[in-house]
Amino acid sequence: MDEISRSDLKKEINLSKQAKSYEYQTFVKEKVERTNWYEKACQRAGKLFKLKLSSKERDALNLQIQRAELNVKPEEIMSFSIIALIASMMVSMVVILVTNSIFAFALLGVSFFAYTFIKGYPESVAKKRVLETTSEMVLGVLYLVIYMRHTPNLEAAVKFASNNLKGYLANDFKLLLWNVQTKQSRDIYEAVEEFLEKWENTNKPFVNSVRLIISSLHQVSDERRKETLDMSVDSMLNGTYEAMVQYANKLRTPVQAVSLIGITLPILGLVMLPMISAFLSDIITSQTIFMIYDVFLPILIVFAINRVLVERPVGFSLPDVSSHPDVPPKNKFYLNVGGKKLTLSVFIVPIISLIVGLLAYGLYIYSVQGLAPSSNDVFGSLTIVFGIMGALVGFFYFSTFQSVKIRERIGSVETDFTNAAYMLSNVLSEGKPVETALLSTADELKGSNIYDFFEKIETNIKQLGMDVENAIFDETYGAIKLYPSILVNSIMRILVSTSKESAEAASMSMRNIGRYTKSIHNIDEKIKDILSETISSIIFQANFIAPLITGVVVGLSTMIFIILNSLSEQIGGLSSSGGSISGATSMNVDFVLSFLNLSSSVEVWAFQPIVGIYLVIVVALMIYLINKIEYAGDNIYFMSRAARTILLSVVIYSVIVSVTTMLFTGLADVAITVGAV
Repeated sequence: MDEISRSDLKKEINLSKQAKSYEYQTFVKEKVERTNWYEKACQRAGKLFKLKLSSKERDALNLQIQRAELNVKPEEIMSFSIIALIASMMVSMVVILVTNSIFAFALLGVSFFAYTFIKGYPESVAKKRVLETTSEMVLGVLYLVIYMRHTPNLEAAVKFASNNLKGYLANDFKLLLWNVQTKQSRDIYEAVEEFLEKWENTNKPFVNSVRLIISSLHQVSDERRKETLDMSVDSMLNGTYEAMVQYANKLRTPVQAVSLIGITLPILGLVMLPMISAFLSDIITSQTIFMIYDVFLPILIVFAINRVLVERPVGFSLPDVSSHPDVPPKNKFYLNVGGKKLTLSVFIVPIISLIVGLLAYGLYIYSVQGLAPSSNDVFGSLTIVFGIMGALVGFFYFSTFQSVKIRERIGSVETDFTNAAYMLSNVLSEGKPVETALLSTADELKGSNIYDFFEKIETNIKQLGMDVENAIFDETYGAIKLYPSILVNSIMRILVSTSKESAEAASMSMRNIGRYTKSIHNIDEKIKDILSETISSIIFQANFIAPLITGVVVGLSTMIFIILNSLSEQIGGLSSSGGSISGATSMNVDFVLSFLNLSSSVEVWAFQPIVGIYLVIVVALMIYLINKIEYAGDNIYFMSRAARTILLSVVIYSVIVSVTTMLFTGLADVAITVGAV
């Protein structure tokens, strides 16, 4: 498929804008102007200096740029990458010189990460676009089949699908029609074949399904034509299921590796830090531990998770509830007081929680300056962990609890649409108009989750005198406004569109919809069954294993801190006695003391918050991993689940920390008393 050159598009902008639609002018400008931060940054970097690339490297970058549809040049990408590498390395060197810490050299790795990220940005965007387009292909095939069953015209079927789809695939279908109308393609068959060639190695089931749809036009009988169309839907659904199964089976080992290497082993490594810090007090400091566990390690885990799940097949789209009238504005939530709906900020509880936690922690640190480590340091420093936990949980919960309820209600409606579609099909097959079919179906669905949706349609028809299309899709009163589901929207648009052809066409389309939604439900259930073992294992780690290990680590470490500090004081007292120790022995004591300088490196009141904050981060990362697996990274479900899990984990952690600290510090007191005797 020939690509429109950018120079031709620039000429289009300068031509008279009369008789050109706003959408067309916007389309042209988007192809010419630099719109996002990456395109603008590459443009500026390309003006600073130019790099010559080999033809092989230039072709590879060009391919990714075309797939991502970015308005950049390969030379500009390389210029931006080199500038980012040099700039980040300079910043790293400044930090190394200022801090004089060996761990600051880890920043050099960030420099190379910046270079890799910028250079690979077009490839990551291209993969994301491919996955998002793939998620629409099942619906795309269904639209083509539904239209072709009653009107065997491929060009009209593509137009029907493009008008009902909303994402990248809709634009691709519209471009097919544009190429046919402008004679860039000889006919619709050539345009579709050229389009399918791009997906030959990416989504084979989609390619096979569309080719089956085309072959249905050559069948000798109407019955064979419809059988072929049904085969195309089955081929697409089976291919989607197989892709998800393969993904789920391949996922187990990488996920377990990320969990073990990135989360479990670092937690176990915390046990050794008190002993190591006793001998490397100048290197293993509280700041060092904080940077490793609470900054660098989480960044690496996020990077590993994204790498593992980068090719996750996108499933069926989740409802976008942002336009729902009952969903509050961003960063707000509704509170009903005395029948009035108040709009409050989600930051109220987080800010209060964080301020209280920081003040309590700061006051405790001030009160124990210069004192020996004790179990009180653990309990006094828990305030900062509770403050951070309260801030995160408060923000996550109040940001999502109302949206989640609406999504659950819409999800139940989607589930019920299988039976509703079959019922509509049966009523329509009797030759009744779509208005009568909807009202009859609404009466039969009383008591089910979908009843409210049909009742709203019935109300709009009877009380507001609307036709079916407006009763469903009216911008102000339409029923779809309360159920912003892509699936529900698509089904109702198919119903309205096919009912304009005939009641028989609408009946057949609803029967196919019922079969389609039933297949979707079966696929979802099978995928959940395959992933259940992996997901339940991660949830168990987040809810119990992680807080258990970190809690025991803090208790054990506190005991070690107390014992080593006591030993340091006793040996110091022995050294200061002077007269009873010979010169050589005194030198040996000083040598030992130079290693056991624990009190100057890590404090208990600093170590516990580092571990507690790391627990909060680890639990959030585990939920992030689960959310990427189940919902492709949906933000609402992530925050909703993270709020519950972080709260539970921190409560368990605080209980275990309290119990183990009292137990181990009691043993430490016994050991110190026996040692003193």
